[in-house]
Amino acid sequence: MTMRRLAMAMTMAAMLVLMTASAALAGGGTAQAKKEAAGWGCAAAVGLPGGPCISPGTRAHWPDDIIAKGRTFQLQVFDENGDFLTAEIATFKASADGRACPHDPKATDGTYWEFVPGLYVCHHQPAG
Repeated sequence: MTMRRLAMAMTMAAMLVLMTASAALAGGGTAQAKKEAAGWGCAAAVGLPGGPCISPGTRAHWPDDIIAKGRTFQLQVFDENGDFLTAEIATFKASADGRACPHDPKATDGTYWEFVPGLYVCHHQPAG
């Protein structure tokens, strides 16, 4: 009988934890926290400065396969409060340095710019 009660208590505790976590993810938290809960890799967790996050698909190949194959990928950028700022196209290909990036005010010469050494970005969704 004691084993049955223990099992029932553990089941109830697990259900309570799942319900609480689901409610927290659905209703609260920042946009960045929701992305992280969905498997996105953000900032220091993937070796980037604070703010940018990479998708779960990119994270699965991060960074070696992305660099080796010269892939282009998306970054979503969040402010210090975790609110969405903008989306960027990014690549480790140095040839991107001359690629057109007409909608990005940080691209002073109209091309991709070097966000961190070796990583070139272009805002393709302007900040709200």
